[in-house]
Amino acid sequence: MHCDAFIAEIIMECLTPMSAPTTSLILIGSDPGTVAGLAMPLAAEARRQAAERRQQLEIALLLPPCQYASGQEQGAADSSGLFDRVIGPAATQLLSMGLSGWSPVGVPIVLHVGGDVWYSRRLAKRWSARAFAFVEGAQVARAHQAFEQIFVPTQELSDRLIRLGAPAWKVLITGDPIYDVPGRVPRLAPAGPRPTVTFLSGSRDRVFASMFPFWIATAAALRTRQPEARLVVIISPFVSPRAHRRLVAEHRRALDDSGIEVDYGGWPAIVGSDLVFTIPGTNTLELAVRRIPAIVTASVRQAATFPLEGSLGWIARLPGVGPPITRRFVRAYLRRHPFVALPNVRTRRRIMPELVGDLTPDQVADEGARLLQDEAARQKIIQDLMEIPDETGASRRILARINLFQTAA
Repeated sequence: MHCDAFIAEIIMECLTPMSAPTTSLILIGSDPGTVAGLAMPLAAEARRQAAERRQQLEIALLLPPCQYASGQEQGAADSSGLFDRVIGPAATQLLSMGLSGWSPVGVPIVLHVGGDVWYSRRLAKRWSARAFAFVEGAQVARAHQAFEQIFVPTQELSDRLIRLGAPAWKVLITGDPIYDVPGRVPRLAPAGPRPTVTFLSGSRDRVFASMFPFWIATAAALRTRQPEARLVVIISPFVSPRAHRRLVAEHRRALDDSGIEVDYGGWPAIVGSDLVFTIPGTNTLELAVRRIPAIVTASVRQAATFPLEGSLGWIARLPGVGPPITRRFVRAYLRRHPFVALPNVRTRRRIMPELVGDLTPDQVADEGARLLQDEAARQKIIQDLMEIPDETGASRRILARINLFQTAA
């Protein structure tokens, strides 16, 4: 009897389907743009696919040290509810050096979306994980061997990577996951005869500290030219509370004297704008796909606070010598590159107005007043922005090629 029971138990175990192993998707990003515009939509799509297929999935976001980080990425990622684990820069550094014991459960897949690819390569090797990358620049060409596939948003970037040595079969054009951002707010038609003008001050404390006073002075100058305009300075959720509270308090009188509002609502507060003033960055692409007229400013003086890559970034932080070196670098960069706004870079023509150089608030306000008084010019910008495809589905295409659950199937 005991033997029969044992045999029956073995047969039942063989007939009972084994539960699929957990897939661990490890997203590696580093700054506000890659966290909010890439990691979050990819995580949301991965969650949808796992639920649809009834598969087990753990999603981790690792934030390597990065000069472009704001310091608020971990809190924003945690509050999104999309990640099972969010690991900050210090802990990610320790992990990459083999000094921390955490490791993903089940079948690990590393997907690089931002920051230095060294961390993604290192961690994928440590965990014997499959590794992939979504990139918006060509630096990954030197490290393409570490990745099974490299995903890019445009044909131009694909061609550039291939010219730099990445195999053509490895580079796949998927579009941009930024269009898949969960709960993305579409553009609202501006309401009423009173124009709304918003100012975007950046998502990093140092940039915000420089741009916030500049925009207040610009808005005050614009008030004298367009007295009826509603003027709103937007504060990014990635700016630390300490930084924005201090600056708002310091400039409270100037804000009140010029009737300038301060808003913490993010995109819901921007989408009804007649005109936006902003700085170079992923926000220019988000404005483009929402068809919102914008003026992109690259003031050399303010740009001295912007982060730079590599060793130049460390030199730029040196007291006294850093800002002059940065300004010289920025001037040289602007001479070599015809455009600073991503929509213009991608279309290779100036469809979003740019103001570049040693700018003053009065100069910027003059251009803003001209556009506010010229409805046809603003409509032309909106029409030209239609060249930037608002095509969703990049997250789905990336995850389909990765095939998250192929090992679990």
